[in-house]
Amino acid sequence: MSSLTYLTILSLLALAATTRSDAASAAVAPPPLRAPRGPAMVAQFLSAINAARADAAVLPLSWNTTVAQRAKLSVSWLRASAGCDLSKKGGYPSGFHEAMTFFRGPNGHPTPADAVATWVSERQWYDRGADACAPGQECGSYKLVVAPEWRQLGCALVACPSGGAVAACGYTP
Repeated sequence: MSSLTYLTILSLLALAATTRSDAASAAVAPPPLRAPRGPAMVAQFLSAINAARADAAVLPLSWNTTVAQRAKLSVSWLRASAGCDLSKKGGYPSGFHEAMTFFRGPNGHPTPADAVATWVSERQWYDRGADACAPGQECGSYKLVVAPEWRQLGCALVACPSGGAVAACGYTP
């Protein structure tokens, strides 16, 4: 057998072993998160939030690119500086947190609809007549989603290095 034939056979065996190994690891590890971008992300956030607003008999929101850019800066900072730890969101230097909701999704592929569903799940603790949360419960994110004074919205969703994603939506009159 010539040395060229021998090297070709060894190369093919190595390639086959690598392909099997890659296939096995791909079955265990989920593919990297590809957060929706551009019009798809905008549509998903607007659709989910406006559905919650319609359910609460509140006017729908329109998209605000400037607010979306602030939300993107905020979640990008959370990813880069705070490891996607939402407890550190107050450390973001802009101070743009008073009308922003945050979401930390699990590993996998969280979507804008997942973020909004998390915020809207707080509805059960919200007393609209009193405009307050049930004692000992959190409903601030839901209150922001359905607050009638907001007219525009901007959101962002970024993948976390450790898996999952963080999302934020900012609201403006």
